[in-house]
Amino acid sequence: MNIGNIIIRIAFGLLFVWGGLEKFFEGFLGGVGLQNAAGFLKSSGWSFLGDSGTFVLAIILSSLELIAAILLLANKKLFFAFTFLAFIMLVALLTIHIPSGNWMNIMIHIALFGSLLGLGLNHFNKEKTIWQQ
Repeated sequence: MNIGNIIIRIAFGLLFVWGGLEKFFEGFLGGVGLQNAAGFLKSSGWSFLGDSGTFVLAIILSSLELIAAILLLANKKLFFAFTFLAFIMLVALLTIHIPSGNWMNIMIHIALFGSLLGLGLNHFNKEKTIWQQ
């Protein structure tokens, strides 16, 4: 096991545990809470889902973000965890950060997307035998 990989997994794991928890609990770790997360999704192009749909989407995204982060910390299902988090960063880029024109956030999310996708692809060959069973 490479110490560099452990540090990367822990860093991304903690980042996304924080991100998942802050969407669930308003005020915790600076969190916005589910209602505000749903409202943000609604104002970011997901309004076609309606109020209850964006609330359910906020729950699903927060839950899966938290699960993926825990998988990183536990060193389990790394292909799924990294690629799912990369997908979240891609969607955030396309629906929130690029339309906002905030170049700093755009660059940060491009770096996060590329890093997560690259790490996920590194683990594809290790886990593809699982998919073939």
